[in-house]
This record gives sequence, structure tokens and C-alpha cells, in this order.
Amino acid sequence: MLRKFFILSALVLLTGCNRYYYPSSLSPADLVSQQNQLKPEIQSLQGWVKVQLQSSAGNYILAQKIFYSTPGRWRLEIAGIFGIPVILVVIDQHDFQLFIPLRNILVKGKTAELGSAFTINDLLQGFIYGARLDLDRGQNVVVEENSKAYKVAWTVDGQQYLAWVNKATKIITRQETRSLRTEEAVRIVTRAGMIKAGNDFYPETVSVYDRDLKQKVTFKFSGLTFNAKFDQNMFTLKLPAQYEEKKFSDFLRGLQ
Repeated sequence: MLRKFFILSALVLLTGCNRYYYPSSLSPADLVSQQNQLKPEIQSLQGWVKVQLQSSAGNYILAQKIFYSTPGRWRLEIAGIFGIPVILVVIDQHDFQLFIPLRNILVKGKTAELGSAFTINDLLQGFIYGARLDLDRGQNVVVEENSKAYKVAWTVDGQQYLAWVNKATKIITRQETRSLRTEEAVRIVTRAGMIKAGNDFYPETVSVYDRDLKQKVTFKFSGLTFNAKFDQNMFTLKLPAQYEEKKFSDFLRGLQ
């Protein structure tokens, strides 16, 4: 379980409003338009992220160094004892490579194999650019507000979606997915501790709770530097003369 958590968390790269709301001054379409405006593109990013998994199988913590550069290039270094990388991941838009130095294993695949939660687009939207509102198929859309935030609720296919948008930062600080049948939250995402870079804000902490997986994952970012220059060669893995190469599907079966 711990080893699988180390691998998947490397690839992933994952609300204090009062309860008295009054009708919103913005229509749903206006709020979506305001929230989904493109922010200035970040050319590069580097820093650290601590990942904490809380689940029925146990609690685990790991640290990893992250590097990002346009267009859609990532390097993740999962640190082991004394900060020495034990897993290296390089993502180049639609392709990824994962190397485990201690076992001399190289895993190659497409980011599409990782599921929607691990696509470059979601990594960018979920952290760097912040989540966006998607009401295209939404029904029963209601927008309310207080002095600090907008609250928007809508339903799709038997589920209710809620989002709280902070007025000052334009960040969605809380998202909930609830079952209309049981009124139970099946997924909760929170963003807190805003970091200001230029005129934009980014969350320092992102937490994701999933009822079906019975787990909560928290990402805490630190030491972030935006638009710093670094060697682009870091997005190419330096491999030893001898190593074993595996497909991603075969590698996952070995973790089970």
C-alpha cells in the first residue's frame, strides 16, 4: 500500500464563509465568465510539496520536489531518507517516464493511462490556475453570496455540486459533490493558505476527500518560485547503462 501510494502521489501531481447568504448580484453565466477568465501564463515553477495520505490502510507522508515548465513539462522527485530521490518522474505533455533508481526499473506510458485526475491539464487547472466552474450540463443552478464569497449549487445526473468562490482571490476554496439520494458528500476538495504571485493567488494547501476510496490526500506546497530559470535538461532522465523497462499496466499489476 505504501509503495503504491508513493507512485501514485508522484503522478499526481491535488473556506471560511458564513452561512447567511442572500441572492447573488451575478447571474450564473456572469460568475462562470468571471471565474474562468484565463490568467497570465506561468512559464515555470519549482518548489516542494508534502503529500499526506489518510486512509483505512494507514497514514503516510512523503515529500517531493517539483519542477514545471511550459508547455506541459513536469519533473517530480520523491525524496527518501536524507532527501535523496527514490522515485523520479518526468512528464512531457502526453507522455511520462517513471524511474526507480534502487530497482533500476523504468516505466513508460501515456498520461491518459493515469486517468483524468493525472492529466497535465488537470494539474494546471487544479493548482497553478485554480479550478474552473463547469455548469454546461447543470440544472437547478443557484448562486448566492455574502461579503466574502459566492456560493453556487447545481445538479447533474443525480448528484449535487457546490462551489464556494472567494471574491478577493477568485479561487474556488471549497467544492463538494453530494448524492441527491443520501445527501452525503462523496467528494470534497478544499484550497487554503493563498500565495500571491504578481496579481494572482494560488493555494498553498489542497485537500481531496473521496468517500468511495475512503481516503483523504493533502498537498502542502512550500518554497515555491514562479518563473525562475532552470536547466531544461532536467526534463530528460539520466538512465544507467542497464535497467529494466516496463509498461505502466504491467507495473501496476506488480503493485497489487
